[in-house]
Amino acid sequence: MSGRMNDYNLLERQYCSGDMSLRELCRLHGITNHSSVMEYSKKHGWARKRAEYRETVVNRSVIYMADDEGKRIALEAKVRDNAIEAIDEAITKMRSDMQATRKVLKDGVWVEEPLMTIKPPDLALLVDRLNVLFGRPANITEERSIGINLTGTGVGPDILRGIVEATRGLTDTGSSARSPFPRIGGPGTN
Repeated sequence: MSGRMNDYNLLERQYCSGDMSLRELCRLHGITNHSSVMEYSKKHGWARKRAEYRETVVNRSVIYMADDEGKRIALEAKVRDNAIEAIDEAITKMRSDMQATRKVLKDGVWVEEPLMTIKPPDLALLVDRLNVLFGRPANITEERSIGINLTGTGVGPDILRGIVEATRGLTDTGSSARSPFPRIGGPGTN
């Protein structure tokens, strides 16, 4: 190595900021005695400096990405706000248009009829789109079920019909001492 201090400074910068091993770095610079560079690097804490450098780079990257993510979130919120304002204006305009009428001659008589007619499917579509805009599901479904497994219990269709009728209030129990639910063993008092 010619100017030893300069060469060590260069090697240190390249080692700390790169991902090459010391042997690879020595080979790259034509240094055949890599053991002296290894001793020098241990003495001057190159491994610790490399770890600190990488941590700094990672922290800066995280900050940079967080800034970008923050900008993206802010822009998305601004676009959403603008969209909400535009939709509000459109709904307000639509409401005033719904009140507008025109005169039409029907059977020789002038009558006023709405310029715009909104049908239930149009309104349902608008509600669906607004739900999506506000992060709610567009289509809301309801399902009702009762989870009963009656396999091998001896409960037949007549018993099940009796239970359904009793729960719907269709069965006249007559007495409060008698249960509206049929017995599995057949009809009788409970």
